[in-house]
Amino acid sequence: MTLYHASLLSFFRNLGIFICILFCAACNSKEKVEYTEIKDGKELSASFVGSETCKTCHLEQFQDWQGSHHDQAMKIADSSSILADFNNEIFTSKTVKSKFFKKGADYYVNTESEDGTYKDFKIEYTFGVTPLQQYLIKFPNGEYQCLTTAWNSVENTWFSLNSAVDINHGDWLHWTGGAMSWNTMCADCHSTNLQKNYQSKTDTYKTTFSEIDVSCEACHGPSSAHVSFYKNPMEDKLPPSLYMDTKMDSKEVVDKCARCHSRRAQLTEYFDYSGSFMDHYSPSLLIDPLYELDGQIRDEDYVYGSFVQSKMYHNGVSCKDCHNVHSLKLKKQGNNLCLTCHEPAYNEPSHNFHLVGSEGAQCINCHMPGKIYMGNDFRRDHSFRIPRPDQTVSHGVPNACNGCHENKSPQWAKDVIVSKFGEERADHFSDQLLKGYHGDITAFERLMADGNYPEIARATALSLYANQSLDPSQLNNLVRYLNDSSAIVRNETILSLERMRNQQVANNIIPLLTDSMRMVRISAAQYFNMLGIDVSADPNYAKATKEFLEGMNVNADFASGQHQIGLYYQAKGKDENAMKSYERAISIDGYHNRSRMNLALLYYQNGRVDAAEKLYLKVVEQEPEFSYSYYMLGLLYNETGDREKSLEYLSNTIGKEPANMNAYYNYALMLQQEGRNVESIKVVENGLQLFVNNERLLYVQLLGEINTKNNNALNTCSLLLQLAPNNQDYQKIYRDLKQN
Repeated sequence: MTLYHASLLSFFRNLGIFICILFCAACNSKEKVEYTEIKDGKELSASFVGSETCKTCHLEQFQDWQGSHHDQAMKIADSSSILADFNNEIFTSKTVKSKFFKKGADYYVNTESEDGTYKDFKIEYTFGVTPLQQYLIKFPNGEYQCLTTAWNSVENTWFSLNSAVDINHGDWLHWTGGAMSWNTMCADCHSTNLQKNYQSKTDTYKTTFSEIDVSCEACHGPSSAHVSFYKNPMEDKLPPSLYMDTKMDSKEVVDKCARCHSRRAQLTEYFDYSGSFMDHYSPSLLIDPLYELDGQIRDEDYVYGSFVQSKMYHNGVSCKDCHNVHSLKLKKQGNNLCLTCHEPAYNEPSHNFHLVGSEGAQCINCHMPGKIYMGNDFRRDHSFRIPRPDQTVSHGVPNACNGCHENKSPQWAKDVIVSKFGEERADHFSDQLLKGYHGDITAFERLMADGNYPEIARATALSLYANQSLDPSQLNNLVRYLNDSSAIVRNETILSLERMRNQQVANNIIPLLTDSMRMVRISAAQYFNMLGIDVSADPNYAKATKEFLEGMNVNADFASGQHQIGLYYQAKGKDENAMKSYERAISIDGYHNRSRMNLALLYYQNGRVDAAEKLYLKVVEQEPEFSYSYYMLGLLYNETGDREKSLEYLSNTIGKEPANMNAYYNYALMLQQEGRNVESIKVVENGLQLFVNNERLLYVQLLGEINTKNNNALNTCSLLLQLAPNNQDYQKIYRDLKQN
């Protein structure tokens, strides 16, 4: 072939490519878009159509779902749904007697009411199916309460969820109290398209749902457009997206299941099937008492908080890899499920050192230990961690080995692990978390900084780190996490800086008013509102503040929600409104002593001294080991001239939790004013064991030593000068002591 012909052929080849590109571009100029429903020329939002509609095309999935725990999450109470014995059965828990009986086709219980009298209550709904079933009763304000006497559907007997404690009527934990309110505590995750509709002014509910149980659309979202499209498919349109579909990656699956399978606070009035988990909810951190100090489950965590700690989550495993997402059953049984991904060698005695087929040879018993909740519901920890009896020895946290070998010591378990696997343990975030909890603040720094560790663990470390007394360099270290790639870390940084009342970083927080995650935007708005920093000139402040106020209002039926509203009013200088919110919090939960303490201080500041005293004394009665109620009473009595009582309550503060430096300081000063200088010095010495080299305590000690002509005064003054070398008072005292 001649050069000319080769060039010509190349030209036409390139021309063909060019024409093809033009043709494709022309096609792409009419790129398909998602189908939307149109009525009267207007685009409609997708609506809920019901699971029976889904059944038409998705029969296999519907049949898997039918009869599942999601399907039976809640039912109308009738002969087909109620499992319990209502044939005049009597069950007694502590001193409360409940009688279960029928009137015609309806089911009733006679039991203790909210005022302590016994009444008949009609059962309206069943709640759950196995291993227990609970029963709901309607109250006049539209609230449904869940009985704490439940049916054990495994052993077919009545039992109490609170058998270990005495709970009186009027208590938040009583079945008529806030803890057992279906509208507030349960409904969002047990029904489909739930709208709570709480009216704070009237304390009433108009809660609605489109389907009583966790139906298809509870997970997949409103599906009218999806159904409409497949009835009349359009070639020029793409099928409309569902909230959950088969195209999700593993982390998105977990993020969307987290809505109901997590401990979290709600941020929006209504879950509208848009955005991410943290656009609607704020997850709990790995904080005691919800979790053990190493992040293992202690209280119920509903799986998310433990699973996102796991290497499985970080290696792309999600809920659907182990569970059939419609029936919720495990895809395989026993170790066969684990061997779907793991090598067969992990199923051998050479790895687990237990007899084949024994309980000890089951992967889950070593890597997913569990606990019993709600009386008979055994749930497993989903952090999939390696057993660490060495951490039990050093820090007292549980381990799976001793969970089975209860007659053996943690040291025995540690020695066995070392003998089988050697001295070295695989790196795990819990090592840093435990060291930080036990005084090594640099361990928190290492955990916070390492992006390979779970985000929830990093955020937890950051929160605990910020509870320390930080120097300027440590504060700068904290501020840099405002730019972290993790939303939960950014969020906790803002909250920590707000708790520290640090106003110097306001300019760093302003950009977070437009953060991609609503949870972070709300915390940024909260920072400015609660610290009284005026950034109203920024147009994004008003938008974020609107989200912040909505987040507060949606939780107004919680004591903690009313407490937050009270703090907001207090920050705005609206004491009367704040007092009403704190009073409402206490009426919701009679043990909500954070609100009681704040209310007492406001009462005192507004001249209601007797009312303040009663509130503080109530806290002392309910929480006799809580230090701050004694401390505040000590200050109150001092202000009102009752020095004897003041000294008594300040004395009682010492040794109680949390340790209060100011209590040592004020008590020592008062002792000196009474001429009891030797006692004063002893109090300060005890305080300095907890608050090492605290300048204020050292100064009081110095005064006591001067008053008693104690030879140690010069050493104390010398130490004060090391802490504050430019303090002229210390310099003068030092010179005087040297001369004498």
